[in-house]
Amino acid sequence: TQNSHTMKVVAVLVAVACFSVSVEASNVICGAKTTSKSVTVEDGDTFSFKTQKGKKYRGNTKCTVDYKMGDTCTKMLFACTKFNINNNDKRKCRKGDQVTVTANGKSKAYCKNKKPKVTSAGDISVVFNSNRWKHSSGASCKMTCTEAASTVTTTEGYGGATWPNSGGYNGTWPSEPVVENNYTAKGQMIDLDTTMQAYQVGSGSKMVVWSHDIYGLTGENSDNGRTKEWADFLAENGYNVLIPDWYRGNNLPGGTFGPDTFAWSASVSNWTKIESDWTNVILPYLQKESPSSIGMIGTCWGSYPVVRLSMFDTISAGVSMHPSHSILMANAGDDEAEVLGLIKSPQLFLVEGGAVESVKTGGLSQEVLGDKLTVVEFPDMKHGWTVRGNLEDP
Repeated sequence: TQNSHTMKVVAVLVAVACFSVSVEASNVICGAKTTSKSVTVEDGDTFSFKTQKGKKYRGNTKCTVDYKMGDTCTKMLFACTKFNINNNDKRKCRKGDQVTVTANGKSKAYCKNKKPKVTSAGDISVVFNSNRWKHSSGASCKMTCTEAASTVTTTEGYGGATWPNSGGYNGTWPSEPVVENNYTAKGQMIDLDTTMQAYQVGSGSKMVVWSHDIYGLTGENSDNGRTKEWADFLAENGYNVLIPDWYRGNNLPGGTFGPDTFAWSASVSNWTKIESDWTNVILPYLQKESPSSIGMIGTCWGSYPVVRLSMFDTISAGVSMHPSHSILMANAGDDEAEVLGLIKSPQLFLVEGGAVESVKTGGLSQEVLGDKLTVVEFPDMKHGWTVRGNLEDP
């Protein structure tokens, strides 16, 4: 049914939200004193490891990273491109600083300019120790999954879609919500400034910014959809979710499509205004929450700010469901290829039947973004199905 299909799609979103958290959290820069982290490595993952942020590492540092092999990876490689670790014992590294790599049941210490290059069919542990004496320029390394699992379980999606069941979410569906026609939102409306409101639900450092569809957050038909319900669902799965009113109350004229829609959509799809609201209002609010990651989700019109804002390093990943950014960019006079070329974070497009070619498999978006973009097509679904599909129509 459409009900069940919608729930499966949102489960994918939770998986992507988990992935967006892991992307940022899995690059390691050793801090002062003691650092300890655990990182799961999946197929396609490459994570950086650096002994320090500045030119030289500090003394009395112990930095431990346990790299766990994920379900979709069968071989990992830890290798350093830059390596300068001070030690007076060049052979066994017993007199000074060292990087110790444990893999395949064996541990080996590295120092001076002897770069580690370790392959393993299992977990790898990396420990950096420095004493309080002379320090060097340190190490810059990468952990990479070099061989994918031979078989990947997939979930057959409604609407003719298939998507990986593994990856950042380890292939486990969260408990799915009961979709209700008459839903009472669990979050709260807050004021981000004097004219910008937002719906906020959940807590913690894993932030998700949900960009609403063309009906907005405060319009007369805004709550006829299920945007707040899905935000509540993400919050119940451990995320701190914010839905900003990008329109600042300047909602779709008449609450539905009409002769003024084209001109109005061009006015609200204004990158200068969106960037200003993000930089001066929304991001400062998020930073007060001390985010470990910021993922973005957008439906319909909401894919425009998702794609646009994914040019910033602060965005860990973006998800666009039945995206409209291609049409909106043309309407606003934007160069779509140029905008796509600025994107830095991984993207997922969930595309309905009849969507424009640009967002489909093999379209302009995939040509420009390459491996950064995953496209999942739902040819039997109509535009807007995730938040406004008719639950009575299977």
